[in-house]
Amino acid sequence: MKFSENAMSAILLCSYVGINKDDNLKPLTQKEWNEFLDKVIQCRQQPSVIMEPAFLKEMGYSQEYAERIKRLISRGGTVAFALDELEKKGIDVVTQFDVDYPILIKRKLKKKVPPVLFYCGDITLAKKIGIGIVGSRNIDEEGIRFTRELVEKAAAERLVIYSGGAKGVDTVSESAAKEFGSAAVSFVADSLLSKIRKKDILDSIINKKQLLLSDVRPDVGFSAARAMNRNKYIYVSSYGTFVVASDYNRGGTWAGATEALKNRWTKVFVWQNKDYDGNGKLIEKGGIPYHFSEESLFTLITEKEETFRQINLFSLDGKMPENQKIG
Repeated sequence: MKFSENAMSAILLCSYVGINKDDNLKPLTQKEWNEFLDKVIQCRQQPSVIMEPAFLKEMGYSQEYAERIKRLISRGGTVAFALDELEKKGIDVVTQFDVDYPILIKRKLKKKVPPVLFYCGDITLAKKIGIGIVGSRNIDEEGIRFTRELVEKAAAERLVIYSGGAKGVDTVSESAAKEFGSAAVSFVADSLLSKIRKKDILDSIINKKQLLLSDVRPDVGFSAARAMNRNKYIYVSSYGTFVVASDYNRGGTWAGATEALKNRWTKVFVWQNKDYDGNGKLIEKGGIPYHFSEESLFTLITEKEETFRQINLFSLDGKMPENQKIG
């Protein structure tokens, strides 16, 4: 892997790549990274300037903080070796300074954008127009049927599927995406390295039908905090996210949907199903009620929100961009 100087500065300062588990060295937090970028902009410099010892002195950092920065940027050789090892295992890295970085994540999250993402698969899939699909891990047969029909409709319109890679609605939507000729982009909350060891996932990656992304080091396992945090990537990456099933006021689906509604990251469609107690409450909070109709999904997700509520009872024809190709 070859990286620009700015990209390497992000990897050195913001990732755990090349840091041993027993080492007490900590990468910059999101807040610290943003403060650093603000100073760099004020000085009309590029982030790579941090590699110059003279500039580090001009930053006005405390001695302890400056020493931490020095340790982070001094591990270039170790990081280069670690990145080569990841590449051999099928894991690549993209930073916010790279042209392949998912554009909607950068555009919508702004200062909350993760500086470094690890991925396996065709990174260009993350720039395709698509829908997010979220919901409970414990989904019933009706929910499975709805999810598959929704994916089939999306696939017919050449829309990719964004999900969280978890059991339940996520795995159903991902499997259906590949079955119906679309592709799945999954923001995983567990070990990326473990995920790609599964033959079906590896085959899908090789065939450019699946892309896995993670904002933490690929060997880090599952945590509830990671699962909650990655929800926002699904919403910001999609032109519209569909909530299949949600509990009321609890669980990751509810938390992710309410956060997306609050931040207006994308349109949040909610399946009108009274069997799921959270669905109706999400609609009350501003979610757009959804049920199958002749109207195209592309029209639904691209129509301006302020006009959507006035025209959603009518069937409109949407044209798919010619460059929207999958596979």
